Amino acid sequence: MPAFAFYLISNDGEPSMRLVDVPDVDAAKTWAMDAIRHGSLHSIRFWDGVRVIEVKRPAMRQPRQKPSDAEERGKRMIAMKAKGMKLREIAAAFGISIGRVRDVMAREELRAREEATQTNRAALSGRANNVLRHLVIEPEADPAERDRLLPERVATLTRGKIMNLGNSGKVTLAEIEAWLWERGYCLSDDI
Repeated sequence: MPAFAFYLISNDGEPSMRLVDVPDVDAAKTWAMDAIRHGSLHSIRFWDGVRVIEVKRPAMRQPRQKPSDAEERGKRMIAMKAKGMKLREIAAAFGISIGRVRDVMAREELRAREEATQTNRAALSGRANNVLRHLVIEPEADPAERDRLLPERVATLTRGKIMNLGNSGKVTLAEIEAWLWERGYCLSDDI
């Protein structure tokens, strides 16, 4: 069993070194993530005999802003329909056409279905989803299965691959890293 040298970097600035026996690099990353979670550590660097790999606690995700009136409109329309109101009455209440009411309600129902079946993908912003859609190959036909495998596939990406894709930047990268961290993974290192 190979031994890895871990350099622990705490939040208060006191570094320490530790030698740990783990079977492979993935197990070393898992050990590092657990150590960061349970200790007051900012990051851990470990050496595998060839290169230094750093695992660090991602920045905290910003709380989602309060939904705007437009985002809540679909839910209110569905609630009005459930109370027995006709589409014409709902359209008059919002000052839009009946066709637009149908569109908004259909989009809201689709969003609710996707959030129920694709919880991993629903936790990401639209921009992060689009970046991952371009980088991750998902051959499965079942959306729930694709969603289940998504964190493992994203963990194989590197920071460089994500940053090199158009329309992605530091904020998107930080969001993806925090999202992976919540699921027990971290991005691969640039080699």
